Amino acid sequence: MKRHGIHFIQGISAVIFSLLFTGCSSAAQNSWQSISQAEALEIMQKEQNIMILDVRTEQEYADEHISGAVNLPNESIGTEPPALLPDKDQVILVYCRSGNRSKQAAQKLADLGYTNIKEFGGINTWTGPKESYSDLIRPIMMLDAHKSSETDGISIEVTGYSKGMLEVTLQNQSGSTWQYGEAFELSRKQGNEWHTLPLPEPKDKDDVSHELADGAKIVLHRDISDLEPLETGEYRLSMNGMETMFTLVMSE
Repeated sequence: MKRHGIHFIQGISAVIFSLLFTGCSSAAQNSWQSISQAEALEIMQKEQNIMILDVRTEQEYADEHISGAVNLPNESIGTEPPALLPDKDQVILVYCRSGNRSKQAAQKLADLGYTNIKEFGGINTWTGPKESYSDLIRPIMMLDAHKSSETDGISIEVTGYSKGMLEVTLQNQSGSTWQYGEAFELSRKQGNEWHTLPLPEPKDKDDVSHELADGAKIVLHRDISDLEPLETGEYRLSMNGMETMFTLVMSE
């Protein structure tokens, strides 16, 4: 009878140990959650304070990633909380290529104390919005080289170009007040010849004469967006019998 009692107690102990172990294991598994990609997309669309985490390599991320995602390769997650993730209670949506690395990363982050990890598989089945570095860094036309031209103390220089707006700086060092207008002529060099571009009339019709006192400087802006898309190359801007050269190129 005594031996049966011992066996009974041992059996009860084994059951309790098994339950405790299963409970601990379950808690560890439940410290992060797998959700569907539809659920992930809904969270992205509705919630504000979230982090979309791409745990693939930097090159994979650069080639293409889910819109708004930041990159934290699974291999880089170690024993310290990543600086990229300062809020341990923030909703963190984790994905990779196919769903393997995302699950590994989710568990690592959970082990580091992150409380709101939601893993949603891989980008290879994602139908939501995506982007790449080539999408984010689109080439734009920009001013590359410019040269100030001076005549009798009056200098003219193209000092900027952005979004179809030409910036022209005028300076008067002639010793007297200078009368000027804003009737520009723009030409582009093709081979060895200059070809005048059909510059539209100023939208505000501000082509009347103005005065620029001796020692003064003024920056004018002329909208030439009607000429876009402009080609890269050398340009010449003429005004009041003066002219200056500048070069436009596409950014890399």
